[in-house]
Amino acid sequence: MNKIAYSAFIAFLASIGTLISVQALSSDEADTASEARDITLDELAEHASAESCWKAIHGGVYDITDYVPDHPTDEEVILDWCGRESSEAWDNKSPGRPHSPAAERQLEDYRIGRLVDDQGEPIEGGEANDQTGQAASQETAEAAPDAAPSPAEDLRLHRAMLGQPMDGHYRGVFTDRGEIQVNITFDLRDGQLTDVNFRHLAYRGVDYLTLEEDEDLYPVMLQHRRITEWLEGEPLTSIFALYEPARVVDEVDGFSGATLRGAKVISAMRDGLNRGVYSWP
Repeated sequence: MNKIAYSAFIAFLASIGTLISVQALSSDEADTASEARDITLDELAEHASAESCWKAIHGGVYDITDYVPDHPTDEEVILDWCGRESSEAWDNKSPGRPHSPAAERQLEDYRIGRLVDDQGEPIEGGEANDQTGQAASQETAEAAPDAAPSPAEDLRLHRAMLGQPMDGHYRGVFTDRGEIQVNITFDLRDGQLTDVNFRHLAYRGVDYLTLEEDEDLYPVMLQHRRITEWLEGEPLTSIFALYEPARVVDEVDGFSGATLRGAKVISAMRDGLNRGVYSWP
């Protein structure tokens, strides 16, 4: 009899423990739900830096500020999408290849709410792009969210099949005798160059990007800056004008002309094109 009473008592304690666990889990879920809230595009846009980086992906909003330093690629790649609807980047970690299921599970740890319009209605990736003026054609907007463009409409496919560079962000380097002399980044938009910048510019141990105005080689750095300014908005084919830098940069005298090496800039840019799109716009 005592054994029966003891077993009943143990079963009673187990039941109480189960009820407490269920209640705790329900409380945690309620707390998580209460933390999630509606976030508009305007509020999302206020968090577009390394200090506060929010991203919207397929209707959810994620605060990934703490994760930015741990992202496996260069920080600027992920920062380009802060404060924006980022479904396209998420679905194309590389062209046509989305992030892994493990990455999706990790992303959920950073969820803080859902993306809504000014009327509080939830919006998905394509709808957000429409509201920011970055949508595709009206036909694409009316298509099913998961519908892939046909071969007749996919401009990326057209460019790839014709051997033309696709729109996107590129990075390239020129290296001589083991020394990186030029590291340049640029964007292509409809075959035109934008956002051309040097990430590294050096020769024989001199880092041109760190030179002060009173240093002898500072004018050479300015001339390379003028190259990037001249390329802005020009068609991609204009890079070949750099074989004669005097056509591009004024005031090339005997001293600076000997150190303005436009061919190295061309080589670095062609290296970027050969490597392919670094990140999508």
